Amino acid sequence: MGRKYQVISGDGHVETPPDGWLEYVPEQYRDRAPRLIRLPNGADGWLVEGQPMLHNGQTIKGRGPVKFANASYFNEDGSRREGAGDAVQRLHEQDVDGIDAEVLFAPVFVARFIESISDKSVYRSIVSAYNTWLAADYCSVAPDRLIANALMPVSGLADALSELKRAKELGFRTVQLQQFPNGSGAPKPEDDQFWALSLELGIALSPHFSFGGAVWRGDPRADTSQWSAEAAMTQHAPMAPAATLAQLIVHGVFDRFPELQFYFAELNCAYIPGMLYYMDRNYHEFNDWFQVSLKKEPSEYVLQHTLFGMVRDAPVLKMGHLVPLERFVWGSDFPHSVGTFPTSTQQIKEMFVEIDETL
Repeated sequence: MGRKYQVISGDGHVETPPDGWLEYVPEQYRDRAPRLIRLPNGADGWLVEGQPMLHNGQTIKGRGPVKFANASYFNEDGSRREGAGDAVQRLHEQDVDGIDAEVLFAPVFVARFIESISDKSVYRSIVSAYNTWLAADYCSVAPDRLIANALMPVSGLADALSELKRAKELGFRTVQLQQFPNGSGAPKPEDDQFWALSLELGIALSPHFSFGGAVWRGDPRADTSQWSAEAAMTQHAPMAPAATLAQLIVHGVFDRFPELQFYFAELNCAYIPGMLYYMDRNYHEFNDWFQVSLKKEPSEYVLQHTLFGMVRDAPVLKMGHLVPLERFVWGSDFPHSVGTFPTSTQQIKEMFVEIDETL
């Protein structure tokens, strides 16, 4: 008999030190992998090739005060801080918070900053090492409670397709995109191979906040040739994930793949009705110039193909007449600074106090 779920967080983060997954990086590349260093003041810093030394305070808050710097992954006794431990510690933290399971995203310092590593063989090996560790050593402890995203590389379509297939073999059910499958911030026709394969494999697509989004290509008053339809569509609309969604709409991805779905986590969703309004309005306002023929309103595409991740977004639950509430997914964002740990269940009750229990 399967687990009975009451509360699932759609947004958590595996903010652990890199020790575990570094073991899976090939030895010849290991000295170029990200590493955590202890600073003289007792805080931890990240060394990542191509970046200045980075601090990580707000992403390992747990229930402590927010620190943008001078934070450590370790308590004074050497034990791991809340949210920075192994899978067993994570399960205990779920229990403390009243959470039955989490959808987990990659650490900030793996998901984004390793893209600055110049040697793509090194970069690819780190992405693969992280995914291997995540499946073999972390999620395997309780795969019904630790539901993690495999991280997709941004080093080109061939690498993305290969890692997507490997993610399926490793047992992942969902993947995290940082850029379009071609590796850039803009869609290309070749990306269709990735969308098709994800549907064939039954792998969910869960960008954390957004992916791609490279739509601002100049000021139309200076160079109209560089002003894109998706840039016009997202004027006045918050850029994440509006820009990504506009790209998918304008380039016909949802028309070619009507079953494709995206889950964008941790959006702070109270702005979504305004985003949809401006996307529709701007499409009609500017389309005499761009002549982009859409089969539906932009907002229709978004609502049919997108789930929105919320955290402490009480206004969302008063917006059901504007955006169907079933399009929203709650997440604790643990152990990040805007999260709800260790009072998630209480905060959920407070947010839902005006909502009919039958929903």
